[in-house]
Formats: sequence, structure tokens, C-alpha cells
Amino acid sequence: MQTILYIDHVGSHRFLLQEELSEEGYQVVTAKSIVEVLSTWRNPAPDLIILELRQLTVQEESVENLRKRFPGILCIGYSTFDQCPDEYRKWVDEYLPKLSSMENVKKLIKDLTIKQ
Repeated sequence: MQTILYIDHVGSHRFLLQEELSEEGYQVVTAKSIVEVLSTWRNPAPDLIILELRQLTVQEESVENLRKRFPGILCIGYSTFDQCPDEYRKWVDEYLPKLSSMENVKKLIKDLTIKQ
């Protein structure tokens, strides 16, 4: 079973995505911040990271530490922006707006996890 780490500061968003992706057969681990992941993660590396970009605590240093902690793991930026803002492009491999349908999210995840 593939593991997806989903980082989002809004609990209802974490719950919804976790429910949807669990139904697709993924193990979804959630966290409210990058700091939480870096301080408490004890599991093997996830297969994929989904990072909500509009968190107040998202700083370049914390994202770089996340990427160092999980080198080579694909990261999807996920936010309410229509397009990925330039300052976030270097942090993510793919981008999906939250306003996109859940089917688009599932398709991208399936495509990315098949490639691995």
C-alpha cells in the first residue's frame, strides 16, 4: 500500500482528502504543518507528499528541510491559487489548485505513483 503524506493547516481539508484517498487504497498520513512532520515523523518515507502552500508557517527553510528529510519523494503543491505562484515552483514537482475536482487530484496521484 502506498503512503501519502498530506500537510495542511485546515483540519477539514485533511479529513476530506484522507477519506477520499483512503477509499482509493492509499494510506494517508496527515499533519498540520511541516514543523510537525519534521519533529514527529517516525515512519518510513512516504511515497508522495501533498503540501498545502498557503500555510502561514510555510517558509523556505522548512520546505528545504522537508525535501532533505525525504529526498527524491515527489511533492504536489496544493492550494487555492489558480496557478502555482513563482516563489513556490522550486518546492514542488507538480501543482494542483484546490478548486480542481477530486477526480483530478486522484488522477494526478495515480499517474505519479505509477511512474515511481
